[in-house]
Amino acid sequence: MRHLFLPLLASIVFLCAGCKKEASDNPNIETVDATLHWTGEFAVDGCGFTLEIGNTTHKVINDDFIPDSFKDNTPVEVEAKIVNYHTLGRYCRSALDINKVKVLELRKR
Repeated sequence: MRHLFLPLLASIVFLCAGCKKEASDNPNIETVDATLHWTGEFAVDGCGFTLEIGNTTHKVINDDFIPDSFKDNTPVEVEAKIVNYHTLGRYCRSALDINKVKVLELRKR
């Protein structure tokens, strides 16, 4: 019995050691230069606001924080203070995983 238990325990240890998390448990606050996009209302198949930082699109999870004056089809260059959750998810019928962020402050550049 002892000879069976030891290899089983070793296998479990190796399998658990090989697992890694996709997202950080600790979100961080960042100030970034970004482009804010209004994609439309959810009711008409839009996705609300997204932030493009570099070449990466992030889903804003607190759309109601952003003033209606930004609801324009023209992208707006902004400086934003965000909470970056480093968590990927599928939003608005997207086939791709998108990182989620929460906007704390926002101003036009």
